Amino acid sequence: MTLKQLEYFLAIAEAGHITAAAKNLNISQPPLSLQLKALEDEFGVQLFERDKRNLTITHEGLILQERAKAIINLVNETVRDLQNLGAEARGTIHIGTIPSVCNTLLPEKIKSFNETHPHVDFQIFEGNSNHVMDLLEDGTVDIGIIREPFNTSLYHALLIRDEATDDDESDYFAAVGTPSFFEDVPSDAISLEALKGKPLIIHRRYNDVIMNACRQRGFSPNIICQNTEISSSISWAEAGIGVAIVSYKSAVQTMNDKVIIKKIVQPTISTKSFLVWNTDKHIANIVKQFTQLFE
Repeated sequence: MTLKQLEYFLAIAEAGHITAAAKNLNISQPPLSLQLKALEDEFGVQLFERDKRNLTITHEGLILQERAKAIINLVNETVRDLQNLGAEARGTIHIGTIPSVCNTLLPEKIKSFNETHPHVDFQIFEGNSNHVMDLLEDGTVDIGIIREPFNTSLYHALLIRDEATDDDESDYFAAVGTPSFFEDVPSDAISLEALKGKPLIIHRRYNDVIMNACRQRGFSPNIICQNTEISSSISWAEAGIGVAIVSYKSAVQTMNDKVIIKKIVQPTISTKSFLVWNTDKHIANIVKQFTQLFE
């Protein structure tokens, strides 16, 4: 098995036809067919089901496709890493991030890294945690910054340490709404019970967390909207539709004269942010160096 054979195999798998793959590779069809046959003979398995018009990848072929992509990516990244040794590191780091960290901690980290790595540039993709995890899955970004909960078995994770949060790095949830919703709450904090009966707007990702917390206090919340964007929750709160429950850091960033922000206590509902990357994918050396700023 050679890297060239793996590249040929991936081209065939993507095209679904040897003729189309040969055209994409700018080679003739017979040598490509021979390389595929040699690969199947070496492994002793059939990688494609053949008919007169198309090829259908087999279960064995799907396994090889996944491994071949990983092997070629690793080889390419190794070449780049070796070329950077003894020279000024160059390259691009692709980061997916939730807006609350992108607007606070991330600029500081990038500025610090750029002082020692002036030839490294960044591509930033903002979105909620689910969107960032999708970007990690399809390889659009090298690393992601997301908020718990998430499947910890899928990622290497580093806790985001931020001076703006409390000692345990938690970011607490807050209630955001127009003054009329908080006429009976004079302090800057609010109990969960005080939100009983009020129209609530929440991020779908935190539905279970909020529902369970309310039930533990003996009531079911009046959730009038679930969405997938914190900005939508805050916009609805500003319009006076209801009270948005969002992370305290996200709320503070959007503070304006129209809304009041009150940290939820009794009980406190908290969440943490993490820098993550896929456990089954290799990250380039320059990316590893950047992650070390978060350790």
